[in-house]
Amino acid sequence: MTRPPVRRIVTGHDDAGRAIILSDGAAPNHWSSDLIPGFGATVPWLTDAGPIDHVSDADPAAADAEIPSFPAPGQTIMRIADFPPDSVYPDEAGSVIFSELDGHEEAEAGNEHSGSKHFWFHRTDSLDYAVVLEGEITLLVDEGEATMRAGDVAVQRATSHAWSNRTDTTARVLFVLIGTEPQTAAQIAEQRKAGSRSMESA
Repeated sequence: MTRPPVRRIVTGHDDAGRAIILSDGAAPNHWSSDLIPGFGATVPWLTDAGPIDHVSDADPAAADAEIPSFPAPGQTIMRIADFPPDSVYPDEAGSVIFSELDGHEEAEAGNEHSGSKHFWFHRTDSLDYAVVLEGEITLLVDEGEATMRAGDVAVQRATSHAWSNRTDTTARVLFVLIGTEPQTAAQIAEQRKAGSRSMESA
């Protein structure tokens, strides 16, 4: 199954400081799974930690750019992912997915409290904005779920989560991933408890 391309328009400046269109065409950095029909992603852009480059015409998301699956602290990754129906994933889907994404540590962290209730569970040190562009997908967390449709937005705050497509058509989701400093769910829980204790003693 061929994934539809993502049109990417990149702006910049000329030497006189005038705004220009640097490029307009299919985003060159894209990937499709060899093992899961219809699963894949396109990365239109990313930034490293620190000052953002508005001067050069360098393309950080060129076809041959090596882009991590998950952002480092301060790094941002814009990714458009296609999720086929859950029914097309192979047996041992979780192992297959996270081998392709080099994400076994993230999968292990995501299954701490989820009881392995879905093969997509993982957890990353990032703040993720997710916008459904096409189709329908269900966001699962340890305790609860929310079904999202085109135009819906999720703000995913370093939580264990999974994406379940319970329909018979592919869902396309835009993500902006912002890398944050490493912090485990247990550390977050302890800080929440410490904050509650401070409030009670105030």
